[in-house]
Amino acid sequence: MYIGVGNGSPWTRVIRSPGGGDNLFLSSIVALDADTGEMNWYYQTTPGDNWDYTAVQDMALAELEIEGEPRKVLLQAPKNGFFYVLDRSDGELLAANPYATVTWATHVDLETGRPVENPDLDYSEKGKWVLPGPLGAHNWQAMSVDEAAGLVYIPAQDNPLFFEMASEWKETGVYKHKPKGWNTGLEFGRLAQVILDNIAEQPTPKGYLKAFDPLTGEDQWVVEIPHYWNGGVLGTEGGLVFQGNALGMFTAYDKATGEVLWEFNTYTSMLAPPITFELDGVQYVSVLTGTGGGDLFGGEPLPPVAEHASLTYSNEGRLLVFKVGGEAALPAPTVRDRSIPKRDLKDIDTVSIARGEIAYNENCAVCHGFLVRSGGAIADLRRVNDETLAIWDQIVIDGLYSAAGMAGFGDVLTRDQSGDVMNYVLARAEEDRLVAAGEKELPQMTWMTGGD
Repeated sequence: MYIGVGNGSPWTRVIRSPGGGDNLFLSSIVALDADTGEMNWYYQTTPGDNWDYTAVQDMALAELEIEGEPRKVLLQAPKNGFFYVLDRSDGELLAANPYATVTWATHVDLETGRPVENPDLDYSEKGKWVLPGPLGAHNWQAMSVDEAAGLVYIPAQDNPLFFEMASEWKETGVYKHKPKGWNTGLEFGRLAQVILDNIAEQPTPKGYLKAFDPLTGEDQWVVEIPHYWNGGVLGTEGGLVFQGNALGMFTAYDKATGEVLWEFNTYTSMLAPPITFELDGVQYVSVLTGTGGGDLFGGEPLPPVAEHASLTYSNEGRLLVFKVGGEAALPAPTVRDRSIPKRDLKDIDTVSIARGEIAYNENCAVCHGFLVRSGGAIADLRRVNDETLAIWDQIVIDGLYSAAGMAGFGDVLTRDQSGDVMNYVLARAEEDRLVAAGEKELPQMTWMTGGD
C-alpha cells in the first residue's frame, strides 16, 4: 500500500525544527506491507519541507520501458514541481524532472535522490517570490497516464507566493502558537502589504495542460490556460484528452497534438476530473462542475489574470453528461452582480484597519480569501450589506451562522478585534471599488504605511 504524506506545521522549517534534519516522513511516499503495516520503503520528495510541498497528490502504478527493460513504477507529481518515477518494489528513484516552473530548487540529484535547493531563494532573511507556491505546481486535480505513449496528461500551474518569515520570529526569535490559528510561520498577517510592496517582481500566475514525458522531462505539447486553478484530466483509448477548466470550458483535445477538437461552455469552473462509462452500448463522458478548495489564493487575482467562470456567473455544482450526438442545451446564466457598495471611511481609525488586516489574515483569509477576495465558493465580504453589518458580532463572535458552516470566533477574537476586522473588510472593499471605477490603479493599503 502506497501512501502520500503531507507537510509540517509551521511551514517554515527553522521554526518547526530549529535543530535541522529532514523531518521524516513529511512530504514523502511511503510503501507499507498491507498485511502487517510494516514499512517496506520510503522516498522523501522534499526533505525538511519549507514551502508546504505535500506529497499527497494522486499516484499511478504503471509499467514503463526504462533502458530497454520493463519496470513496474510508481508515478507522482507532488506540489514541489518535480515529477517522480520510482521503482515501486524498492523505492529506487528512476527519474525526477520539473513539469512546471520551479525556482526553489535547481534540480534533483539522481545519485542522492535529494533536491538541490536554490540558495538565491532562501527566504529566512529576506522575503522572496517562490515557485511553486503553496497551491503547488500540481494539486489534487487528477492526472491521466498513457502507458502506451509513455506520457502523462497533467494539469500543471504556476502560482507563486511571496514567502517571508513571520515578523515576530524575525524580531524576537520566538514564535507563539495561536490556538485555532493557521500557524504557518510566514508573514501572512500583513501579506497584502507585503505582496503590493513586491508586486513588480511577481511571476505571472497561469495554468497548463501538458502531455509530459516523465522519463525525459520533455513536453510533447502544452496548452496554456489563462487561469491557474483548473480541473482534473481524463485520457481515453480513443485518442482524446478531456479537461474542464476555470473559465468554464469543458474541452476535448487530440492526445497526439493538443489540438482542440470539441468544447462546451458549462458557465461554471471545474476542478473534478471527467470520467467515461458505457451504458446499453452507448459511451458517455461526465464531469462535475463547481470549484472550491482554493479560495485562499483562488479569488480575484492581483494583478488581474483571467477570472474564472464561478466568479462571473455562479458556482453551481452539477453533474453534466455528454454523448456523441447529444443535443441538450445549457442556457446561459445571468452574470453575477459584483458591484461593491461605496463606503465612507472618514470615521474609521486607520490603526483599527491595520489591526484588522492582521486579525483577518490570521483567522478569516483561509476561507474568505486574502485581500478579502473570495474564490466564489464562500461569501464575498466586500459586498456585505448593511443588514449583515448590523449583526456582524453575532456572526463573527457568537456563531449565528454556525449551522451554515460559519463558526463563531468568540474563543479567539474579542469584540474589539471583530470590529477591527469589519473595518479592514470595509476599507479593502472601498479600495477595490475605487480600482474598478478607474480612480486607482492598484490598492495602496495606505493605512499600513501611515498615510491617510
